[in-house]
Amino acid sequence: MTVTNLAIATARTRPKLANIVIGHQPRAGWVVLMTVVTALYLLVECGFNSRLLDVVGGMPDKHAVESIEVFGRSLSGFAVALMFWPALLKRALRVRASWLSAVLVIAVVSSGVGAMVYQAELKLVNWVVDRSTPAQRYIATNLVTVQNALVSRGATLDGLPLTLESMAEPDGKTFLAIFPMLAYSTRDLDQKIGKQKPLILRNAIDRMYGGVTQNYNRFIAVREELIKRYNGDYLKACGDFNRAIARTPQEQERAWSDYERKLQKNRMSADRVPPPYWARVRRDVVAAGVPVPANWDPADRAGFYNAIAHKIRSESERRFADGMRKQFPNQASLPPNLDKDAFFGHPTIQAAWQAKLGYEGTGVRLPVDLPEPNAAPAFFQRQVYDKVLGFHVQEKLKKYDAPVATFADGRPQGALGREQMRALAVPPIALMFSIIGALVHIIKLILFALQLAFERGFAYGAVKAIAVPTLAFALLLTFYFVPASPITRQPLFAYFEARGSTMGGDGDNPTIPGRAAMVLARSVIHAQVFAYPVFEAIRKQVLQGYEFGYHPNSPQT
Repeated sequence: MTVTNLAIATARTRPKLANIVIGHQPRAGWVVLMTVVTALYLLVECGFNSRLLDVVGGMPDKHAVESIEVFGRSLSGFAVALMFWPALLKRALRVRASWLSAVLVIAVVSSGVGAMVYQAELKLVNWVVDRSTPAQRYIATNLVTVQNALVSRGATLDGLPLTLESMAEPDGKTFLAIFPMLAYSTRDLDQKIGKQKPLILRNAIDRMYGGVTQNYNRFIAVREELIKRYNGDYLKACGDFNRAIARTPQEQERAWSDYERKLQKNRMSADRVPPPYWARVRRDVVAAGVPVPANWDPADRAGFYNAIAHKIRSESERRFADGMRKQFPNQASLPPNLDKDAFFGHPTIQAAWQAKLGYEGTGVRLPVDLPEPNAAPAFFQRQVYDKVLGFHVQEKLKKYDAPVATFADGRPQGALGREQMRALAVPPIALMFSIIGALVHIIKLILFALQLAFERGFAYGAVKAIAVPTLAFALLLTFYFVPASPITRQPLFAYFEARGSTMGGDGDNPTIPGRAAMVLARSVIHAQVFAYPVFEAIRKQVLQGYEFGYHPNSPQT
């Protein structure tokens, strides 16, 4: 064989690079199963992704965030477990395992992997919170406050005009979700928002309470209920009490007459009871229901009358208190015969009234007398609602403006700092895991479809393990160059990117983690412009509007 022929033969037998990466893959039954399961997972993941943005845009309480985060960690766990299914299915076919044993193995492996991923994601958040310094927690507290204010339009950002309409758009919601991460490295953040902080907090508290109109309507409803109960239950009980007291003279005369008749039967009178019989007479009087003292003189008519009066008043007060306990729970200290002003001004009525409105502890006196109907709402806002908000603002400022050192573990604001640090970390982490999970399985779904259509796929599992996440990240990063959102073209966003790129460093120089975080932030904002409408349509149409534990119309605390 000549050198030329040997070269030709060698070239014909040498495997091409394309055949090393991509090779023949049969249309196996497990591929069909994986295609279906992956598609079903993606439907749920896409619906969850859109709901996660709604959560941030709706400024929920911590319980709503915790609820939806349980769904997020569970989906992440299933997403990772799903990546093991092809290997498990192929092995089951190779050893000719029964379908029952294959299902059991997949269930056990998926449960174990899912639980580990669930805990790992939870530990990641806990790790971020546990390693945070008091200064970082102080910054997080202020950032989350500004984030909530942006949602409620309680604050504005110069250089980044955001309207209610723009914040309801996919890029606006995504910006709000990652705002704390973007602004985390801002210089002198506290000084920049210092003047706005009382207003930011006031608007946040106002939103929590539901606004002045809703509070006025609730105030009027509770006031009318209390007026009815005063005119009905309370005054009726007072009438019964007064009638019982008014019968005291008759009861005194009747009891004294009975006492004298008993003495006459024993040939005695009140002023002629021999001293040796005094103790016996006292016992008989007490047994008859007159609680005279142990040193009472049988001739002491005034003391006898006082004992009758004390008994009647005590029993009447007890019956009145029992009635008040039934009609006004936890308000047994109400005395009888209060006029309307005294009744509504009594501390127990004020406390109960404030508790029904959520104003307890504010020290604000709720008025029963109001001006004419046209002026009443403004009177309520001035005399009640503004004072309630002012009280809460001052209480919150004591915490939010507290020295940085108080945000350390075990210090007064340590719990607040940890809670706000978690609120800062959770949305970006959850959003990133959701997007990565969706992108990875979109790539896998495409590969399964290609294998079914053309019997082609990655020749080696190791190559596939590297290629799939690489393609997923590459797909996400392509959106970095797509100017899909006006938000990322604003001067303030450019400032946030410049400062955010220094994240994790000691100075003003960009760091690799900081640059990567900012690239991902811009990519995610752009990607959601296209993804959110599709994902939301899937949630509403395919998943029948499933809410993933977040109910925006439910009352928040």
